[in-house]
Amino acid sequence: MKVAIVDGGSFVLPTDYQLAKVLAEQGIEVDFFGSRTRYNGEFLAAMKTLPGVVVREYSVSGSVAPRWRGVVAYGRLLVDLWRGRRRYDAIDLQFSAWWPIELPLWWALRKRLVYTVHNAVPHGFAGRRHAPTERIARLARSLVFVSRFSHEDFMARYGEAFRARSQVFTLGLSPVVPGLAPVPYAPAGRPEALVYWSTVKPYKGIELFAELARSPRIRALGVGLEIYGAWAPELKDLRDEIVALGVRVDDGFLDASRLLQLLSRNVVFILPYREATQSGALFSLLHHGRVFICADVGDLGDFMRRFGLEALLMKARSADAVAACLERLAADEDGIARAFQAAQDASAWTRTTAGIAAVYAGA
Repeated sequence: MKVAIVDGGSFVLPTDYQLAKVLAEQGIEVDFFGSRTRYNGEFLAAMKTLPGVVVREYSVSGSVAPRWRGVVAYGRLLVDLWRGRRRYDAIDLQFSAWWPIELPLWWALRKRLVYTVHNAVPHGFAGRRHAPTERIARLARSLVFVSRFSHEDFMARYGEAFRARSQVFTLGLSPVVPGLAPVPYAPAGRPEALVYWSTVKPYKGIELFAELARSPRIRALGVGLEIYGAWAPELKDLRDEIVALGVRVDDGFLDASRLLQLLSRNVVFILPYREATQSGALFSLLHHGRVFICADVGDLGDFMRRFGLEALLMKARSADAVAACLERLAADEDGIARAFQAAQDASAWTRTTAGIAAVYAGA
């Protein structure tokens, strides 16, 4: 069997790499079509070393090319995919990069097209249905969903007609550097800080840190407050307010060495998202043996309940709810560490994607 994985802008390179790796380990040949990128480029390099995997890279991403060149490069990618179409049993579209020039190709390749749905609608999209997403889904022979929440959200928005050709294969552990073994969970004692790490966008709920910084209950727990990640430009005023409140803010992309240093500290991470179908950051924290608190939204809430981690699921979007989670962690650190370890064990890619070969084979 031979599969093409298409992620034109290299939007989810860690996921692309793990998927290519698990398929290669099953003896499935993979051609990856993606972009060079300033971010997560180590995953592209590591993918090139996988046996049975060929990387076809183009300068599509805005991090390496101006928009017009990116569009031209994406056109070349699609032309090359079309020319090699007969080599593939399936073409797995991970992310649509520019649907106006894609749709005719997906129509022509519909008998081979597998569409991996990360979100029922793009982040920040206000409508109930996103027309390009629905059109691609109607063309695809099979739909793959990366979380149970994204699957049910999609059915609620677009209708039950898609269910018969849909399957859920959840995301798995995601090391921040390719090839690192999972870090086992172990009790670590009182954390030194409460930390947010990821890109900072409006839907990720970072405004909660302003309330945390003002909370006497949080101060009484003796934890620092830290934020790491590049901020969206429209959040500049919020960033300045949070900095003025004494929160440590590192506005930018952490390189691998600094990120590994952060992940080795005795801190508790927080995912305060206001909406989320799933979180790549969650699976990176899980891989590295880090404890985290989650807002009760989307797949985050489903994940925490599935593995008996309700103690670290925020009951409300408030400083008191966060403090309650930290207090429950202190009261039962051993039990929470065991629950996280069970979640880590269950999230190996070989387990989360078991049976996916049948989807690519058209079975």
